[in-house]
Amino acid sequence: MRATLQLELRDRNGTVVARRRAHNAVMKTGADLIARLFAGQGTPITHMAVGTSDTEPDAVTRTALRNEAVGGVPALGGDVDVAIPAAAFEGHIDDDATRRVVRIRFHATLPESAAVGTVREAGLISRDADGDVLYNRVIFAPFQKGDDHELTLFWEVSFPYGDLQWLQ
Repeated sequence: MRATLQLELRDRNGTVVARRRAHNAVMKTGADLIARLFAGQGTPITHMAVGTSDTEPDAVTRTALRNEAVGGVPALGGDVDVAIPAAAFEGHIDDDATRRVVRIRFHATLPESAAVGTVREAGLISRDADGDVLYNRVIFAPFQKGDDHELTLFWEVSFPYGDLQWLQ
């Protein structure tokens, strides 16, 4: 599996004021989530979130994004996550037979009042009554989100098929 994130920060006029593109790292908890879904257990991806940390890009044991002050920069204000509507997933699965990969594309938007401050990371979360499971984590060059900006995260998750020995 591989995911690509493209994010767009827009002002109230709809003008893009920041754009980032980055690849993800699947967390150990994310791999466990997928294994449990194979077994008919667990909850699928339900939310996306952002945070303030740009450290440990290869730390696959992280279980949550961070929202804390970093180097004198305060934590993010407002909500730092948003539910992904079920409709965001519908009709967005395609099969690229040439590259032997099935992809799902979806997005969700954090409103103006959410995640106000310096954003450095994003991830996908599975949330149920027992809590959150962090599937993946993406870090990128920081940007400042004001309370007059919407932040949309566009995700593309790819699942290769065929002889996958080349992955080793």
